[in-house]
Amino acid sequence: MILRRVAPGPADELDTEAAGARARLLEWYRPLAADSVRINLVTTLDGRVAGDDGTSNSLTAGADRMILGVIREAADVVLVGAQSVRAEGYRLPKRAQLAIVTATGDLGGAAIQPRDGAAPVLVLTSAAGARAAHRALGGVDHVVVPLPERAGRVAVADALAALRDRGAAGIVCEGGPSLAAQVLATGSVDELCLTTVPRWGGAGIRVPAVDDVPASRWKPRQLLIDDDGVLYARWVPRAG
Repeated sequence: MILRRVAPGPADELDTEAAGARARLLEWYRPLAADSVRINLVTTLDGRVAGDDGTSNSLTAGADRMILGVIREAADVVLVGAQSVRAEGYRLPKRAQLAIVTATGDLGGAAIQPRDGAAPVLVLTSAAGARAAHRALGGVDHVVVPLPERAGRVAVADALAALRDRGAAGIVCEGGPSLAAQVLATGSVDELCLTTVPRWGGAGIRVPAVDDVPASRWKPRQLLIDDDGVLYARWVPRAG
């Protein structure tokens, strides 16, 4: 698979099968700062984040998995919502620590695949949610990080602050769309990594995180395209 970098110039190419390709891609996706907050999502042309199977897995194409891996490698924590974990399951990242935000602790049916040497799963939840999370995760190694409950919910800003307090510098949010929108609303996002596959999603789930962001507030930092026409964009906030 060939990745073509069309911006910033000059144009460049990367063969993802070549020796040293991953190291070069890591350089292309180096975060702006060690303590950055990123959002990483895949969407269709009409802004859907899930295919007919109800998950993002059916949208993943081209070099997306490789790019997902290098973004994770540059992070300390992969932040996800409970609904995404229930719907899609999660393989524990190789390096980064998985953190799940949930107000209720409802992780029933979540298929978390273990990995040798992986850090315990962090569950960011309320006191009531902690009890439910302990029951649901069973034998999965995990640590509950208590958050204050506000009108039956937990605030994403509190979750991010709790991760910072635990020493997490680089944080990447992988959704779902509701969590991504809430993270964006905190005003703390340094970069939006958006993969767009060249197809229509139809009745799939639309991503409010993208729908609700004024285009004038963001500018492209990097644009890549692969042989299948999949676009990989890094967006950053405009100054001011």
